[in-house]
Amino acid sequence: MIDLHLHTTASDGTLDPKALVRRAFSAGIRALSVTDHDTMAGVSLADQEATSLGVEFVSGIEITAVLNGADVHILGYFLHPAPHLLASFLEKQREDRLRRARKICKSLELLKMSINIENLITEAEKNNQVITRPVLAKALLKAGYVKTEREAFGRWIGDGCPAYVQRQGSSPEEVVKVISKAGGVSVLAHPGLLRKDQLIPRLVQAGLVGLEVHHPQHNERQRTHYFELAKKNLLIASGGSDYHGDNHHNAKCLGVVGTPRKEFLALRERLNKMHGVVS
Repeated sequence: MIDLHLHTTASDGTLDPKALVRRAFSAGIRALSVTDHDTMAGVSLADQEATSLGVEFVSGIEITAVLNGADVHILGYFLHPAPHLLASFLEKQREDRLRRARKICKSLELLKMSINIENLITEAEKNNQVITRPVLAKALLKAGYVKTEREAFGRWIGDGCPAYVQRQGSSPEEVVKVISKAGGVSVLAHPGLLRKDQLIPRLVQAGLVGLEVHHPQHNERQRTHYFELAKKNLLIASGGSDYHGDNHHNAKCLGVVGTPRKEFLALRERLNKMHGVVS
């Protein structure tokens, strides 16, 4: 099994990088990529553990782009774990996450649900972690304001909720180009959740290499649809479990949903054609 969409504690996963690799190995995964949100902080440790277990490892990331105020997630693969060309870009991404988190917490305070964002930021920096909305949801749960993290999103910080703050950031096309300039290849994450198929030709023009056809939240009709779209646009049909931890709703798909070997080899071949090297 090949899984090219996994998260660690460097973003919003519940397992640290080494534990994540061990968990994936126990689920039968023999090739994987760690794709944390807007950070590659967990890649080196995950790579070390993968090497010790004989697991094929692909360094990755999931970068958040913005289209009309909505998130668009672009997966980047085969990037250097300490990417100099990406460093300043990712720093801006993290700064926007902090800006947004502070605004959300200000809104929560006005709603009589005060959480100390500066303490959360300090703790995150200590653990080499980025601030994500799930971090805020956990804080709301810990403070007793909600009974579940899902309630935190559904009632307070999810899209359109009272404490929701619109994201700012780079366009999807810009993110695709940044990944390419940094020596990687880009894949549009879970297009069935995004539901913006009209965006795909624009991303292809920018240098998009693949579509995440195989995803836990894609039904059979969507998988067929996006496989056909991938073929039409000469894109590679990749996939992964989008695993965040055993309590996450995608946990049951670890070791079940992934990238077919043929598509994985095609992804590496496309990298070789674009950059002349397979890392």
